[in-house]
Amino acid sequence: MADHRDPAPQHPLLVALACLDTDLDHAAGTPTWSLSPGEAEVALVELAKCRARLAALELTTVAAADRAGVGDATGATSTGAHWAKLTHQTRAKSVTLVRHAAALEARHGTVLAAMSTGGVLPEQAEVIARAVDALPVDRVGVAVVDAARAHLLELAALFDAVELKRLGDRILDVVAPEIADDVERDRLEREEAAAAAAASFTMTRDGQGKARGRFTIPAAEADMLAAALDALTAPRHHHAAHGTDPVPVDQHGDRVPRPLRRGQAFCEYVRTRHRSAAGATATTTTQAGGVDATVTVTLDLAQLTGHGPGADAPATLSTGTRITAAKARLWACGAAIVPVVLGGASQPLDVGRTRRYFTKTQRLTLARLQGGCTADGCDWPPSMCHAHHRTPWHAGGKTDLAEGYLLCPRHHARAHDPAYETTYHRHRITFARTRPMRT
Repeated sequence: MADHRDPAPQHPLLVALACLDTDLDHAAGTPTWSLSPGEAEVALVELAKCRARLAALELTTVAAADRAGVGDATGATSTGAHWAKLTHQTRAKSVTLVRHAAALEARHGTVLAAMSTGGVLPEQAEVIARAVDALPVDRVGVAVVDAARAHLLELAALFDAVELKRLGDRILDVVAPEIADDVERDRLEREEAAAAAAASFTMTRDGQGKARGRFTIPAAEADMLAAALDALTAPRHHHAAHGTDPVPVDQHGDRVPRPLRRGQAFCEYVRTRHRSAAGATATTTTQAGGVDATVTVTLDLAQLTGHGPGADAPATLSTGTRITAAKARLWACGAAIVPVVLGGASQPLDVGRTRRYFTKTQRLTLARLQGGCTADGCDWPPSMCHAHHRTPWHAGGKTDLAEGYLLCPRHHARAHDPAYETTYHRHRITFARTRPMRT
């Protein structure tokens, strides 16, 4: 006799996942080539939201599975290990996700909730959680920690994970400015001491004409090295030094990968420094974008002299790295780095119509103010950018800071392309195509 009883009801989550699986089958069979540019743009945004919502659902389910002891029946060592076996993920990734899920549920429920609506991406959620967890709760209090988390969630609607991390490192400036400098100074002193103690350099020869090495150096010194190497890999320098195309290519006509270009630049850097140390006539500085490969430090007069209110507040490098005031004073004294002193005597910055090109001082100031290419969405560093006049110089524009915008070569060309409409904002430029693309 047939059994007409209804099967055991499934959990609503399993029903929803089955429906989602069906919908994805339908979406996978839909041709994407027929999307218009506008439709493709909407689809990309919606897919990012779906990814965030699915990630949040996965994390909450993982946390529930861990509490339920999934894997205990088979003797698995952990939920993460059991999950890895079921899905063929790496065990390290599975275990890390289980821990991340438990931490978010226990300490950052609002972050997980924002992910579940698609308002915060997984990488943004991780940055927010790390920034909040780094705050000294015993010193700032729970209320300040909650305020920091809430503010970073608001910023997630405006900034990507990289910029959000920078803002998270300085979140106390917003939610607890009265203690922000003291807390950051203590943190930087610990980090600088640990970095100095851990600095190391090892090099071994392979017997075939090459040497391999590893090094560990403080972040500030790494910024200085990166600035020098980026200047040496700049297209104009490569063309001037080697007489070849501005963009280096290999024998097949493909662009040389950045690690290889940096390796070649490091060799050039070592050779240049060696010739200088030996007393030979050589240029020991490389220019990129009209200035020497320079890392600047921004500090006010009190920080430079070590006297007055705020004398011990941390200083900022042009790369965004924060260092203690003591380290900034040491470097400024030894001329190892160019100080940009606020409130003290400085070179004239607005030279009006007396000059066609921006001065080195202006270039350094633009780098400090704008941080790199000002085109929306571009991350090229200042050393690789041109200084662009908002109003062309030949049309009466002035070589003043208010008229200056850093642009990478690609976006500089776009700013002069009549096919695009250029809109200028404060230290930011956006482009909109006004003519159809050629087919």
